[in-house]
Amino acid sequence: MNGDTGHRMEAIVTAFESRRAVLAGGALALLVTAAAMADGRMAHANGAQTHPAAEAPTRFERLVLSSCSPCVRESYPVATLTVAPVKLPAFPRAATAQTTRPVEVSVEVLRAYPLGQPSRRLLALRIGAFVATGTAGQVYRLVDGVLDDEEVDGLVAAIGEISRLVQASPPDAGADTMDADFHGGSLRVGAIRLRSETVAYIQGGDIPAIGLRPVWEVPTTVYLPVTDLPSLAKALGEAAAKILTLRGAR
Repeated sequence: MNGDTGHRMEAIVTAFESRRAVLAGGALALLVTAAAMADGRMAHANGAQTHPAAEAPTRFERLVLSSCSPCVRESYPVATLTVAPVKLPAFPRAATAQTTRPVEVSVEVLRAYPLGQPSRRLLALRIGAFVATGTAGQVYRLVDGVLDDEEVDGLVAAIGEISRLVQASPPDAGADTMDADFHGGSLRVGAIRLRSETVAYIQGGDIPAIGLRPVWEVPTTVYLPVTDLPSLAKALGEAAAKILTLRGAR
């Protein structure tokens, strides 16, 4: 073999090895990309990762966000309850001071449908809790919970049962804490008893994230006396009646 032939053979082998390395690297990159996509996230060049947006917890919100543009959205206020400051039980960890301030609880019915398509309308209940800021006349929304209309009757019934449970039954001598609640959509309503002291509460947000945490560890919690539960149940019953009326409206 002369020198020129040897150099050509060496060049061919080098090119073949380089191409094989490129193909192997491409295959590895495809595997890494597929694994990242299967895991539900994509890595960026700077190392940051983005996660897919969480799906809205109610059909109503999913309609508004994904398939209602142009969209008609309506709000029907039902009731506003004023709640006086409430003495909290001696929680293992102190609840935030803001939750003991005067609170307004609003109950409203929501309706939404694509413009020109009222037959596609969806209905929902929204409970908001507004806390006084300390400046006269000023409040801010601490809780915002939404529940699809078909779950409202269940909420009303549950609040009645929870109210009777905590007001009629004596504390269980073997239980340090008792927590009874209804949760659905982005709304959680319940009552918690710590030894002999009981308060009701309203929470809003990512229920899977907060539902298993102790009530007092969720900063966006509004507390109210358990004696206010019947008034809340009455307002929610009025909301359920409004929903029935709107279901029949065209």
